[in-house]
Amino acid sequence: MKKVININFQGRVVPIEETAYEILKQYIESLRRYFANEEGRDEIINDIESRIAELFSERLKKGSTCITDEDVQAVMASMGRPEDFEEAEAGTNGGSQSAGTGAGQQQSAGQQQSQSTGGAAYSSGPARGKLVRNADDKIIAGVCSGLANYFHIDPVVMRIIFVVLLFTGGSGFLVYLILWVAVPSQSVQSNITKRLYRSSDDKVIAGVCAGLAAYLNINTWVPRLIFALPLIIGLFSGPFNWWFGDGDFWLGPKIVTGSLGSTLFVTYIVLWIAVPIAFTAAEKLEMRGERVDLNSIRDTVKEDLESFRSKAQNWGNEVKQSAQQMGNQARQFAQSERVKTFSTEASTTARTAGSGIAHIIGVLFKAFFLFIVGVVALAFFGVLMALLFGGVQVMAFKEFLLEGFWQNSLAWLSVFLFLGVPVIALITWLIRRIMGVRSRNHYLGYVFGTLWFIGIVCAALLTGSILRSFKSRNFLEENVALVQPAHGKLLLDVTTSTFNYRYYSNDWFDWDNDWPLFGENLDSILLNTVRIDVVKSNDNDFHLAKVKFSRGNDPVIARNTAEKISFPITQTDSVVYLPKGFSISKNERYRAQQVLLILQVPVGKRFTFDKSISKYNWFDVRYNRHGGIDISDNWDRTYWVESGNEYIMTPDGPKQVEKLDPEALQRGEYKEREGDKDHDNDGDNDDEDRSDRSERRKRSTTTDTTGGYRYHKQTPAKKTDSVPAKSSASV
Repeated sequence: MKKVININFQGRVVPIEETAYEILKQYIESLRRYFANEEGRDEIINDIESRIAELFSERLKKGSTCITDEDVQAVMASMGRPEDFEEAEAGTNGGSQSAGTGAGQQQSAGQQQSQSTGGAAYSSGPARGKLVRNADDKIIAGVCSGLANYFHIDPVVMRIIFVVLLFTGGSGFLVYLILWVAVPSQSVQSNITKRLYRSSDDKVIAGVCAGLAAYLNINTWVPRLIFALPLIIGLFSGPFNWWFGDGDFWLGPKIVTGSLGSTLFVTYIVLWIAVPIAFTAAEKLEMRGERVDLNSIRDTVKEDLESFRSKAQNWGNEVKQSAQQMGNQARQFAQSERVKTFSTEASTTARTAGSGIAHIIGVLFKAFFLFIVGVVALAFFGVLMALLFGGVQVMAFKEFLLEGFWQNSLAWLSVFLFLGVPVIALITWLIRRIMGVRSRNHYLGYVFGTLWFIGIVCAALLTGSILRSFKSRNFLEENVALVQPAHGKLLLDVTTSTFNYRYYSNDWFDWDNDWPLFGENLDSILLNTVRIDVVKSNDNDFHLAKVKFSRGNDPVIARNTAEKISFPITQTDSVVYLPKGFSISKNERYRAQQVLLILQVPVGKRFTFDKSISKYNWFDVRYNRHGGIDISDNWDRTYWVESGNEYIMTPDGPKQVEKLDPEALQRGEYKEREGDKDHDNDGDNDDEDRSDRSERRKRSTTTDTTGGYRYHKQTPAKKTDSVPAKSSASV
């Protein structure tokens, strides 16, 4: 029995017979002599050793305990011997006829060696027509490897197909089980000459598309275009989907950007994870389907070196040109006396920064900086996309917000330059990367950069102009004359049946019901920025005050705009009908108009808000003390009143009738039912601190905070809406 030793060969522990190891050493030494004068000799020898190590690993996976003399001879026959190639080269130097003879001798010698030294270990296995599970190359049961060997494709491709089928529908699992049971297992000699790898030379993200192109013998731009198609179609069809989202015409782009896009994304991720990347010369040859021998490895290494040299030379020329331009500018700048003084003072610091440690820190900082820039750029692009599509939607609303030629012009320029130019630049970059087009001229980047800078300026000017239109706020108070209800109970309701604005849609912008804009037609919009506050009356009568707010360039304009708000109120017996909202025409412009209704309820009398009141959507836009803007939908009520419930005003504020003791209520007492802890009447059923309740009792019954303005009851009233006792007029 021969002695077996363990060697570390290309980072792998290989058990090998001592005699086989001697044969391997002699073979490696002959290779070193053969490639002694070749450029990149070390890289060539290293790639050949890596290929030999892979063949040894495949042999050990099939069940061999160690590498024998026959195994080494078989590997040598597969890779080729230096003397065979020397004879072929000698025949080539003798003439074309001799070259043909030498090539034939080389091929004949290789075939004879393969047949004589291969032995049983490298037998051809079953015939092409027989399907078996590969017992030598398996992850679960060898089904994918057997199918790949039967169809002469890479086992990785077959495994990826089953994984995709498993995640897309689950049918792959059933097929795999059937083949596992029905197909027998057998040792198979692989006949695969072309394998799927990710390319390390021509890659954009991970080299998946370049690897697929090499495996399928197609141009690289074809798979890149297929994988990028959902993104490109989504960028173009996004604005149109908003307008024609419900039409069948845009079903095609939705399929591409939806189900097909997600499938391609999952497929790309699976390929990225499952397919190895081709680093060595042997792997690159297998990726292209070429024979792996000494000469082919040598040629591949030379091609890589030549490609690297060419890229380095081009990069060096570009750096040289840039350095010359910067040098000329720096030479002119360095003539000043101030720069000379600074250079003298900074010489010590410059020498320290040039040390090795500083260089390492600089490289690490650059890598971290590039990572942060990439993340920020991706997030920024996402924001731009959202603003672009959102801006296209809001452009239908611009006539109610913008005024004058300049604001409208700046709005269009901001959308197309500030938001549209980055999207067009990204699409251009994607197309150029897909097609592999590169240019040394950077004029296109300068054009995009200039247009985007102009867009930034336009957006800044537009923002400043709009903010000036909202800088001042003012209000106008009107008292509404009410007919006192006969039974001491008042109901506030929102008109529905008599409301006739003929609006095209209640949800024009596909916003939910919480948005204050809920209707638009060709010449006006409808707002429901209305809120109601309840306070105690100073006498025994109900009172209703209407306060209209608006913003403008100055307080006078804001007050005039508020005066134009039409919010008529009608009354029928004990029911007060409120409009659903108020309209704003294009001539008036939207300036954050709001309506505040203050209902004064005497102690001992009841009131109810219909549930339709809750559809009002009041919100405030305020400047905080830090210079920022706060948007709040808090109604800032004096008392919490829930619509749909009956309340009675007590000395401590309104109380829900159903929560009070009926017997005590008949005696004129406002005693809560047993177990009711909702003292603050805010619906949270929690005990409130007594100090907070006493503080609330001290609040004035005739004041209210309305978005930074304190409302005070004014007498006499500026305007009065006379309400008849019996009326059913529509709003």
